Amino acid sequence: MKKLLLILLFSIPTIAQKKVTIASITKKPIADALLLIDNSPKYIADSLGQVIIKAEDYNKIISIRHLNFNKRLFENWIEKDTLFLEETINELNSIELFANKKHEKLEKSLFPKSTLRNVLPENFGKSGPIRENIEVGLYFPNNEKKNEIIQRLKIYTNDYKVIENLKTKKRDRRRNAKYSPIEVNFYTVDSIYGIPKKKLFDENFIISCQKNKDCAILELSEEEQFEFPSNGIFVTIKNLPEKDYEALEFNFPPGITSIGVSKNNQIIPYFRYLHQGETALWNRDDYLIERQNAFKIGIEFKN
Repeated sequence: MKKLLLILLFSIPTIAQKKVTIASITKKPIADALLLIDNSPKYIADSLGQVIIKAEDYNKIISIRHLNFNKRLFENWIEKDTLFLEETINELNSIELFANKKHEKLEKSLFPKSTLRNVLPENFGKSGPIRENIEVGLYFPNNEKKNEIIQRLKIYTNDYKVIENLKTKKRDRRRNAKYSPIEVNFYTVDSIYGIPKKKLFDENFIISCQKNKDCAILELSEEEQFEFPSNGIFVTIKNLPEKDYEALEFNFPPGITSIGVSKNNQIIPYFRYLHQGETALWNRDDYLIERQNAFKIGIEFKN
């Protein structure tokens, strides 16, 4: 009886779930592939392309999506250990190119690269404001070592909800918060520690999203534009003091839109505590990194 019980106990995991690998036709594992069951995102492949599928989904059709591969449906897949996807022709990477047909030129921009992880419930809509005692720094690497000229900065903002009553958990929407202003600046990169070192502009810029737009834009003048350093640049953002928001007749700071990114995302978030002054230490935002989230903030280069 004991032997039978042990056999049953050890056989439960194999019955209750199945490990499947998502791979390219060249048999290379595909990380972050998104699996949909009944058109709803339910699983995502890990860094080895592996997914653990629950028994409740064994008889269902699986739809698999990935930015770099063609979407594919799988029926009667239960006997398979690997599901293969065909790669699409896609030359986009962290540096995205936008064609300007009128002038037949290319305008380059550098944003955190979003993945299909972005549509999962834990990543969708997580776009609150920066805490009032925090300054955020976002590191942009210059992997191509090109002498591009930085012309503008874009920060995507949004309205958001907060819990007003802890007992009832009633949420209140901060309407029009996306149009509230925010302070921004640029910092050079410390070559030894890889943290923000020196502020590029003595005074912070104050920018805000305009009506019917989806992001706040800092347009640098000809005199302010600068060459993208070979070791990268930091973009820093923080809220205005509360009294300044009141003076400008804004009730709340803006929410900063976040997106889901892959584990190899190289645009890394940092933060420091404002009450410690300008000498405050910068720290990597490991919480945001572990969640595979990043702020939707980007820099654009001159044509």
